[in-house]
Amino acid sequence: MRVLLVNTYARSGGASVAAQRLCAALNRAGVEARLLVQNPEGSAAPDLLTTADRWAVRRPWLDALPTFFYRNRRTPHWGNAWLNNRATRQVISHFAPEVIHLHWVNHGMLSVHDIARLRGPLVWTLHDSWVFTGGCHSPQDCLRYQQQCGYCPELRSQREQDLSWRGWQRKQTAWRGVSFTVITPSRWLAAAAASSSLMAGRRIVVIPNAVDTATLKPGDRAAARHALGLPANAPVFLFGAHGAASDWNKGLDLWQAALPFVARQHPEAIALVAGLSGGTLSGLPLPVRELGMLNPTQLAQAMLAADATVIPSRMENLPNIAAESLACGTPVAAFAVGGIPEMIENGSTGFLAHPHEPESLAQALGRLLAQGAGMRAACITAAQGRYAPDLVARQHIELYQSLLESE
Repeated sequence: MRVLLVNTYARSGGASVAAQRLCAALNRAGVEARLLVQNPEGSAAPDLLTTADRWAVRRPWLDALPTFFYRNRRTPHWGNAWLNNRATRQVISHFAPEVIHLHWVNHGMLSVHDIARLRGPLVWTLHDSWVFTGGCHSPQDCLRYQQQCGYCPELRSQREQDLSWRGWQRKQTAWRGVSFTVITPSRWLAAAAASSSLMAGRRIVVIPNAVDTATLKPGDRAAARHALGLPANAPVFLFGAHGAASDWNKGLDLWQAALPFVARQHPEAIALVAGLSGGTLSGLPLPVRELGMLNPTQLAQAMLAADATVIPSRMENLPNIAAESLACGTPVAAFAVGGIPEMIENGSTGFLAHPHEPESLAQALGRLLAQGAGMRAACITAAQGRYAPDLVARQHIELYQSLLESE
């Protein structure tokens, strides 16, 4: 079976991590799988294909041009997908896959029109809500996608026929002409997609993303702390903040607002921060160790050293960092939003906080810092039973085979 996974980036973002892990797991299971990317970002993975497009570095900027007219928009993250990409289509055609598996294909990787021209069994894993909205990736509490987008709160638009309306119209026309099966990593996103007008009648299957359990696994916590120069007995928590400085949805402001409450409960606590550039944080009530960008081995070490991982996002699908933390045996404190309640069993593998309430998040984190050690076995069992690569690969292969048999 020849399967081509398609994702804009090789390394940046949760979708690229999920696609890379799935591609590797499929190859180990005997599938001839390749991952096609627009930007390899220095990756030399043997199963990687690139579009070799000289415009690749400019495409994200060009694709974003229509958004620049909305200077007061709430978020910089918007997908227009208006820019056709002949190079991507040519690589897909040359590889001649039996199954095409799309992941995150914004920033000029594929246009809506390009996608409508794809033929053969087509699968699309949704890593956010973009496929069924007028252009936003995370609609928060907006439900306009259930009928028709317009008056977009993400754009702070007061017009019906705004950029979101035009994006919705283009997708409505394009999706009518192409058959694809939707995969969502969470039941929450599956329900949101099923409620949308653009996904009406689509087959939607829930399959979680895989975790690299060969690297992200239980280990010696004392050794991890020693390697990072952390006190043996101080409460330590990890915040994975990749993209948080520019992405309002990641909740950096909510995390900062929660810290004074944490400091009152645990004045000796230490915060580890991964994914932010040095000097981003200052004037906080607790000691902060900024770890920068981490490779998987370094991330595993940080998670092993921590008593808890905190996820302050306003909305998430099925965040990789939660599954990775569980795989290392580290419980999670997070807001009960999106697909997170499907991952965290309250009181068993972590604690859930009231959405967007910093004090509630601090209380959840405080409880973990006090009693999280007793949850480690449950965390590991939960991760291995749901996110193991061979298990996730098997579910995908069964779906691919069912699509090929129905051709």
